[in-house]
Amino acid sequence: MFESFVLASNFKRIEARFSMAKLPELVEYKPSYNITTSDKCYIINNNQTKEIQLFEFGLNVNSNVLPFVRSEGDRNADDNPNYHGSKAIFLKPEFNRLIRYQRCLVIADAFVIGIGENKPHLVYLRDKKRPFAFAGIWDRIKTTDGEVYSFAIITTTANKLIFGLGYKRMPVILFNEYESTWLRSSAQLSDILSMLSPYPAKLMNAYPIGEMIKDETMNEVSLIQPIGKPIYTEPTFVRYKKPKHENSFPNVTLADRMGVKKGD
Repeated sequence: MFESFVLASNFKRIEARFSMAKLPELVEYKPSYNITTSDKCYIINNNQTKEIQLFEFGLNVNSNVLPFVRSEGDRNADDNPNYHGSKAIFLKPEFNRLIRYQRCLVIADAFVIGIGENKPHLVYLRDKKRPFAFAGIWDRIKTTDGEVYSFAIITTTANKLIFGLGYKRMPVILFNEYESTWLRSSAQLSDILSMLSPYPAKLMNAYPIGEMIKDETMNEVSLIQPIGKPIYTEPTFVRYKKPKHENSFPNVTLADRMGVKKGD
Protein backbone atom coordinates (compact mmCIF):
# COMPACT_ATOMS: atom_id res chain seq x y z
CA MET A 1 0.00 0.00 0.00
CA PHE A 2 0.95 3.65 -0.45
CA GLU A 3 2.94 4.60 2.67
CA SER A 4 4.95 7.78 2.12
CA PHE A 5 5.58 10.36 -0.55
CA VAL A 6 8.23 12.71 -1.90
CA LEU A 7 8.35 16.41 -2.70
CA ALA A 8 11.82 17.34 -3.94
CA SER A 9 11.09 19.96 -6.63
CA ASN A 10 12.55 23.40 -6.08
CA PHE A 11 10.02 26.05 -5.13
CA LYS A 12 10.20 27.93 -8.43
CA ARG A 13 8.98 24.80 -10.18
CA ILE A 14 6.13 24.40 -7.68
CA GLU A 15 5.25 28.07 -8.03
CA ALA A 16 5.07 27.82 -11.82
CA ARG A 17 3.13 24.54 -11.79
CA PHE A 18 0.41 25.81 -9.44
CA SER A 19 -0.39 29.20 -10.95
CA MET A 20 2.22 31.19 -9.07
CA ALA A 21 1.12 29.84 -5.69
CA LYS A 22 2.86 31.51 -2.76
CA LEU A 23 3.94 30.51 0.72
CA PRO A 24 2.68 32.49 3.72
CA GLU A 25 5.09 35.00 5.21
CA LEU A 26 7.82 33.53 7.40
CA VAL A 27 7.21 30.02 6.04
CA GLU A 28 10.32 28.52 4.43
CA TYR A 29 10.00 25.81 1.79
CA LYS A 30 11.97 22.63 2.45
CA PRO A 31 11.97 19.59 0.13
CA SER A 32 11.40 16.17 1.67
CA TYR A 33 12.23 12.66 0.47
CA ASN A 34 10.28 10.73 3.11
CA ILE A 35 6.95 12.32 4.05
CA THR A 36 4.99 10.15 6.47
CA THR A 37 2.00 10.40 8.82
CA SER A 38 2.03 13.44 11.16
CA ASP A 39 4.62 15.30 9.08
CA LYS A 40 3.89 18.85 8.00
CA CYS A 41 3.06 18.92 4.29
CA TYR A 42 2.40 21.51 1.59
CA ILE A 43 -1.18 21.74 0.42
CA ILE A 44 -3.43 24.20 -1.42
CA ASN A 45 -7.02 24.55 -0.19
CA ASN A 46 -8.11 27.90 -1.63
CA ASN A 47 -8.89 28.31 -5.31
CA GLN A 48 -8.77 32.10 -5.11
CA THR A 49 -5.54 32.89 -3.28
CA LYS A 50 -3.66 29.68 -4.25
CA GLU A 51 -1.66 30.16 -1.07
CA ILE A 52 0.33 27.10 -0.05
CA GLN A 53 -0.32 25.97 3.51
CA LEU A 54 1.52 23.65 5.90
CA PHE A 55 -0.93 21.06 7.30
CA GLU A 56 -0.37 17.84 9.22
CA PHE A 57 -0.56 14.60 7.25
CA GLY A 58 -3.35 12.62 8.89
CA LEU A 59 -6.92 13.69 9.69
CA ASN A 60 -7.93 13.63 13.34
CA VAL A 61 -11.16 11.58 13.30
CA ASN A 62 -12.70 10.22 16.50
CA SER A 63 -9.33 10.27 18.29
CA ASN A 64 -7.69 8.44 15.39
CA VAL A 65 -5.18 9.78 12.87
CA LEU A 66 -6.19 8.82 9.33
CA PRO A 67 -3.61 9.59 6.62
CA PHE A 68 -5.78 7.89 3.95
CA VAL A 69 -9.51 7.82 3.21
CA ARG A 70 -11.20 5.37 0.85
CA SER A 71 -13.07 6.88 -2.10
CA GLU A 72 -15.56 3.99 -1.97
CA GLY A 73 -16.29 4.47 1.73
CA ASP A 74 -17.45 1.12 3.14
CA ARG A 75 -18.05 -0.36 -0.30
CA ASN A 76 -15.67 -2.55 -2.32
CA ALA A 77 -14.31 -4.11 0.86
CA ASP A 78 -12.19 -6.60 -1.11
CA ASP A 79 -10.57 -3.81 -3.18
CA ASN A 80 -11.63 -5.31 -6.50
CA PRO A 81 -9.67 -3.38 -9.17
CA ASN A 82 -12.63 -3.77 -11.54
CA TYR A 83 -15.06 -2.09 -9.14
CA HIS A 84 -17.32 0.39 -10.96
CA GLY A 85 -19.81 1.10 -8.19
CA SER A 86 -20.47 4.28 -6.24
CA LYS A 87 -17.70 6.43 -4.77
CA ALA A 88 -19.46 6.33 -1.43
CA ILE A 89 -17.05 8.44 0.63
CA PHE A 90 -19.85 10.99 1.06
CA LEU A 91 -21.96 8.41 2.90
CA LYS A 92 -19.48 8.36 5.78
CA PRO A 93 -20.71 10.98 8.30
CA GLU A 94 -17.19 12.01 9.26
CA PHE A 95 -16.30 12.80 5.62
CA ASN A 96 -19.60 14.07 4.18
CA ARG A 97 -18.90 17.73 4.87
CA LEU A 98 -15.21 17.49 4.00
CA ILE A 99 -15.66 15.91 0.56
CA ARG A 100 -18.32 18.49 -0.26
CA TYR A 101 -16.65 21.66 0.98
CA GLN A 102 -13.13 21.10 2.33
CA ARG A 103 -10.97 19.64 -0.40
CA CYS A 104 -7.30 20.31 -1.03
CA LEU A 105 -4.43 19.62 -3.40
CA VAL A 106 -1.56 17.72 -1.78
CA ILE A 107 1.65 18.62 -3.60
CA ALA A 108 3.99 15.73 -4.44
CA ASP A 109 6.62 14.50 -6.90
CA ALA A 110 6.28 10.76 -6.26
CA PHE A 111 5.06 8.22 -3.74
CA VAL A 112 6.35 5.00 -2.19
CA ILE A 113 4.64 1.62 -1.97
CA GLY A 114 5.75 -1.69 -0.51
CA ILE A 115 7.63 -0.57 2.59
CA GLY A 116 5.93 -3.09 4.85
CA GLU A 117 6.45 -5.92 2.36
CA ASN A 118 10.20 -5.32 2.05
CA LYS A 119 10.00 -4.43 -1.64
CA PRO A 120 9.63 -0.65 -1.74
CA HIS A 121 9.15 1.05 -5.09
CA LEU A 122 9.13 4.74 -5.96
CA VAL A 123 6.15 5.55 -8.20
CA TYR A 124 6.14 8.67 -10.37
CA LEU A 125 4.50 10.19 -13.45
CA ARG A 126 6.22 9.88 -16.79
CA ASP A 127 7.42 12.75 -18.96
CA LYS A 128 8.58 14.90 -16.03
CA LYS A 129 5.03 15.46 -14.80
CA ARG A 130 6.11 16.79 -11.45
CA PRO A 131 5.04 18.12 -9.14
CA PHE A 132 1.46 16.85 -9.28
CA ALA A 133 -1.46 16.86 -6.84
CA PHE A 134 -3.09 14.12 -4.80
CA ALA A 135 -6.78 14.59 -4.05
CA GLY A 136 -7.11 15.48 -0.39
CA ILE A 137 -9.65 16.57 2.21
CA TRP A 138 -8.79 18.74 5.20
CA ASP A 139 -10.20 19.76 8.55
CA ARG A 140 -9.53 22.00 11.53
CA ILE A 141 -9.93 20.95 15.14
CA LYS A 142 -9.47 22.85 18.39
CA THR A 143 -7.14 21.48 21.04
CA THR A 144 -5.84 22.77 24.34
CA ASP A 145 -2.81 24.06 22.44
CA GLY A 146 -4.85 25.84 19.77
CA GLU A 147 -6.13 24.89 16.33
CA VAL A 148 -4.73 21.95 14.36
CA TYR A 149 -5.08 21.81 10.59
CA SER A 150 -4.74 18.37 9.06
CA PHE A 151 -5.54 16.46 5.86
CA ALA A 152 -5.93 12.98 4.41
CA ILE A 153 -5.20 11.69 0.92
CA ILE A 154 -8.05 9.91 -0.85
CA THR A 155 -7.26 6.44 -2.18
CA THR A 156 -8.83 4.37 -4.92
CA THR A 157 -8.39 0.95 -6.53
CA ALA A 158 -5.01 0.13 -8.05
CA ASN A 159 -4.29 0.61 -11.74
CA LYS A 160 -2.41 -2.00 -13.78
CA LEU A 161 1.03 -0.78 -12.68
CA ILE A 162 0.29 -0.77 -8.96
CA PHE A 163 -1.70 -4.01 -9.09
CA GLY A 164 1.17 -5.66 -10.97
CA LEU A 165 3.47 -4.78 -8.07
CA GLY A 166 1.14 -6.63 -5.72
CA TYR A 167 -0.96 -3.84 -4.23
CA LYS A 168 -4.68 -3.20 -4.40
CA ARG A 169 -4.89 0.51 -3.66
CA MET A 170 -3.26 3.75 -4.72
CA PRO A 171 -3.68 7.48 -4.06
CA VAL A 172 -6.00 9.51 -6.26
CA ILE A 173 -3.87 11.69 -8.55
CA LEU A 174 -5.76 14.57 -10.16
CA PHE A 175 -5.38 15.57 -13.78
CA ASN A 176 -4.21 19.18 -14.06
CA GLU A 177 -7.48 20.29 -15.61
CA TYR A 178 -9.43 18.92 -12.63
CA GLU A 179 -7.57 20.84 -9.96
CA SER A 180 -9.47 24.12 -10.15
CA THR A 181 -12.83 22.35 -9.90
CA TRP A 182 -11.56 20.17 -7.06
CA LEU A 183 -10.79 23.29 -5.02
CA ARG A 184 -14.05 25.06 -5.79
CA SER A 185 -16.42 24.62 -2.84
CA SER A 186 -19.46 25.18 -5.09
CA ALA A 187 -18.58 22.26 -7.40
CA GLN A 188 -21.23 19.60 -7.85
CA LEU A 189 -20.66 16.48 -5.75
CA SER A 190 -21.20 14.28 -8.81
CA ASP A 191 -18.34 16.07 -10.60
CA ILE A 192 -16.06 15.65 -7.58
CA LEU A 193 -16.80 11.94 -7.21
CA SER A 194 -16.13 11.36 -10.91
CA MET A 195 -12.51 12.43 -10.33
CA LEU A 196 -11.83 9.66 -7.81
CA SER A 197 -10.56 7.08 -10.29
CA PRO A 198 -7.15 5.43 -10.76
CA TYR A 199 -4.62 7.47 -12.72
CA PRO A 200 -3.77 5.70 -16.02
CA ALA A 201 -0.95 3.20 -15.61
CA LYS A 202 0.52 4.08 -19.00
CA LEU A 203 1.27 7.59 -17.70
CA MET A 204 3.18 6.28 -14.67
CA ASN A 205 6.27 4.28 -13.85
CA ALA A 206 8.10 2.86 -10.82
CA TYR A 207 11.50 1.57 -9.81
CA PRO A 208 12.76 -0.31 -6.74
CA ILE A 209 14.50 1.58 -3.94
CA GLY A 210 16.37 0.47 -0.84
CA GLU A 211 14.89 -0.41 2.52
CA MET A 212 16.38 2.67 4.17
CA ILE A 213 13.05 4.31 3.31
CA LYS A 214 11.60 2.39 6.28
CA ASP A 215 13.45 4.69 8.66
CA GLU A 216 11.07 7.61 9.17
CA THR A 217 13.87 9.64 10.77
CA MET A 218 15.81 9.68 7.50
CA ASN A 219 15.18 12.38 4.93
CA GLU A 220 17.82 12.52 2.22
CA VAL A 221 18.11 12.05 -1.51
CA SER A 222 19.78 8.65 -1.18
CA LEU A 223 16.39 7.23 -0.15
CA ILE A 224 15.02 7.57 -3.67
CA GLN A 225 18.02 6.23 -5.56
CA PRO A 226 17.07 3.21 -7.73
CA ILE A 227 18.46 -0.23 -6.95
CA GLY A 228 17.02 -1.78 -10.10
CA LYS A 229 15.41 -0.99 -13.43
CA PRO A 230 12.08 0.80 -13.86
CA ILE A 231 9.03 -1.36 -14.50
CA TYR A 232 8.49 0.19 -17.91
CA THR A 233 11.24 1.21 -20.33
CA GLU A 234 11.11 4.95 -20.99
CA PRO A 235 12.40 6.38 -24.27
CA THR A 236 14.39 9.60 -24.35
CA PHE A 237 13.60 11.56 -27.49
CA VAL A 238 16.16 13.82 -29.12
CA ARG A 239 14.75 17.04 -30.53
CA TYR A 240 14.61 17.32 -34.33
CA LYS A 241 15.78 13.72 -34.77
CA LYS A 242 13.70 10.68 -35.54
CA PRO A 243 13.53 8.62 -32.30
CA LYS A 244 14.93 5.11 -32.33
CA HIS A 245 13.01 2.02 -31.21
CA GLU A 246 11.83 2.42 -27.61
CA ASN A 247 13.84 -0.50 -26.22
CA SER A 248 17.13 0.98 -27.43
CA PHE A 249 16.90 3.97 -25.11
CA PRO A 250 18.32 4.07 -21.58
CA ASN A 251 16.03 4.05 -18.56
CA VAL A 252 15.47 7.41 -16.93
CA THR A 253 14.70 7.50 -13.22
CA LEU A 254 13.13 10.24 -11.13
CA ALA A 255 16.47 10.76 -9.39
CA ASP A 256 18.14 11.25 -12.78
CA ARG A 257 15.52 13.81 -13.78
CA MET A 258 16.04 15.74 -10.57
CA GLY A 259 19.74 15.92 -11.31
CA VAL A 260 20.76 14.22 -8.08
CA LYS A 261 23.46 11.67 -7.55
CA LYS A 262 24.03 9.17 -4.79
CA GLY A 263 25.89 10.77 -1.96
CA ASP A 264 24.87 14.35 -2.81
